[in-house]
Amino acid sequence: MKAFLKTNSPFLLPYLLFLLLGIVLITMDSKAEKHLEFNSFHTTFFDFFFYYFTYFGDGVTALIISLILIAVNYRNALFVGLSNIISALITQLLKHTLFADVVRPKKFFEGIHELYLVPREDNYLYYSFPSGHSTCAFALYFALALIVENKILKLLFFIIASLVGYSRIYLSQHFFEDVYAGSLIGVVTTLIMFYFLKKTNNNWMNQSFIKSFKG
Repeated sequence: MKAFLKTNSPFLLPYLLFLLLGIVLITMDSKAEKHLEFNSFHTTFFDFFFYYFTYFGDGVTALIISLILIAVNYRNALFVGLSNIISALITQLLKHTLFADVVRPKKFFEGIHELYLVPREDNYLYYSFPSGHSTCAFALYFALALIVENKILKLLFFIIASLVGYSRIYLSQHFFEDVYAGSLIGVVTTLIMFYFLKKTNNNWMNQSFIKSFKG
């Protein structure tokens, strides 16, 4: 366990800090107050940046990366794919059952406060909690961080996941709490899948499309 924590500290340590600061934010202000504070900051550059960057947490992105990994290593492709599929199912189940009545910022502030909405962004109204993009981003980039050995890349993957999470708040698609919960689902599911597949010693998992093609 110590070796695992040390090896992956470039992702895990900043994520732990995010979790701790998140608890402070959640207990300090209401989700409405926090969102209005976030919504008060907007620039033309960041409107453009986050409008497109949010797609780094899209299911299509996860699918493309999983397909690319098939060419390199079946185990890693399966790891990334299953982490995203299972975490997405958990999030969608929660959205449509226990938290089906939780609305998104645009609907929440309707008739109360006029939010700044990024031009061209199609803001949804319902099924806010948890954030699906945040779940996908943290599942995907944490999985990639566990695969690579380079510590700079591990940190970079955390930054990408965090920026995707922030993009959901910036675009007023979600509240901070939605992103926080989505990140937890993504990270915990990925950890479980990591240890599950680590104990699965099927030889075909260590193969790849490239190796099979050459063979």
